Amino acid sequence: MLVAGTSLACTRGGLTIFRDVNFAVKAGEALALTGPNGSGKTTLLRVIAGLLRPTEGAVRFEGAGPDAVLGEEAHYLAHLDPLKPSLTVAENLTFWTEFLGGAGAANEALAAVRLERLAQLPAAYLSAGQRRRLSLARLRAVQRPIWLLDEPTAALDAAGQVILADMMRQHLASGGMIIAATHGPLGLEGAKTLEMGDHPPLEGEGRRASARRGGVKTEAPDVTPTRPPAAVDLPPPEGGKEPPNLLSSLSAILARDMKIAWRVGGGALMGVLFFLAVVTLMPFALGPDLGLLRRVGPAVLWLGALLASLLALDRLLAVDQEDGSLDLIVSAPAPFELVVATKAIAHWLTTGVPLVIAAPLFGVMLNIEPAAIGAVTATLLVGTPALTFIGLIGAALAVALRRGGILLPILVLPLTVPVLIFGVAAANAARGGPVGFGTPFTILCALTLMSLVVGPFAAAATLRHME
Repeated sequence: MLVAGTSLACTRGGLTIFRDVNFAVKAGEALALTGPNGSGKTTLLRVIAGLLRPTEGAVRFEGAGPDAVLGEEAHYLAHLDPLKPSLTVAENLTFWTEFLGGAGAANEALAAVRLERLAQLPAAYLSAGQRRRLSLARLRAVQRPIWLLDEPTAALDAAGQVILADMMRQHLASGGMIIAATHGPLGLEGAKTLEMGDHPPLEGEGRRASARRGGVKTEAPDVTPTRPPAAVDLPPPEGGKEPPNLLSSLSAILARDMKIAWRVGGGALMGVLFFLAVVTLMPFALGPDLGLLRRVGPAVLWLGALLASLLALDRLLAVDQEDGSLDLIVSAPAPFELVVATKAIAHWLTTGVPLVIAAPLFGVMLNIEPAAIGAVTATLLVGTPALTFIGLIGAALAVALRRGGILLPILVLPLTVPVLIFGVAAANAARGGPVGFGTPFTILCALTLMSLVVGPFAAAATLRHME
């Protein structure tokens, strides 16, 4: 197995981060990326992982089969630990094990990093060093031949550094390879070194910038951390990498997102309370005319449901971006379009479905006829998925443009106008009129089906090209 980079260069925002970088790592070898802050070590790791595209050159991956993809054969351990604070230690590790297709047991990996006693503790209470150990447990629970480590010793104490060094030695002894960005010793004897250094700007560059390049040095012994007396050798990892099961991966992300939404209280409860606020305030604005309230009731319910569905959209993808989970999800074997579609389904089940359930009660508060209440409920049931999948596109754009929730309503609201129009039209048609209920309801169903197809592909394409 071989991972090699040839004449690599990367430019971001008009700044040349590095250029003319060459390296080659074989099975059983380790490469340490060294250099000052800002020299491009993290950028090079992301290029190798397939998360960034090089401006020049290419990364070559050989010896793992004709269909092997480097990103799917590698573990990327970044500065951020991809952990959800509301999930326990065991739940976080179990999710990544199921999503990435690991055969090893989560409790064995926790024992290997000395976190088995904290298995039921929410990750929000972990220290920085414990969070890093939990991230290291993912490397052990899901066996992959290539480890891309970005400052792996950060926040680790002496015992944690010994655990990491033992894990890396076992990984190399089993035929794996390691590429690590580091400012200190890794504890690996004979590791290669690629120094990322400064050089003058390229001739003809349009703006003044400090460019970077690197060259592989001869092998040199590394310094091994002192082993504390209480440390013991890690047992060899059990299990290994199994072919990822698509159903298992999608089920894992669906269960995780729904569990987080219910635990943090930002899904169903927040949306229903906002929906109630809109319905309660509207009679005060319209006055005591019950006939007028009955006529505008379906529009009020639809408008309240639309605004309530926007509340949690800004967190649909942003939370995964903030904690580094999105990088692992993008490079996972599961098709990314199906993954983002599953996340949207989880969002709808925790926000849209409660709105549909609450609609009949709120319809009574607005003095709507029973037939019209049933029609509004039916239109919300088939129309709210369209709001979610249209919002999925806006959520992806907001993450890619790094503007957060401020930009999201501006992007999403114009696209939801057709859904709002035909949803209200179908509800009003049930009360009688020149147009039957079936025509606008069918168009509403068609809009939902279109959003189900277009939304995941558009969101996935946006996130894949994000830097």
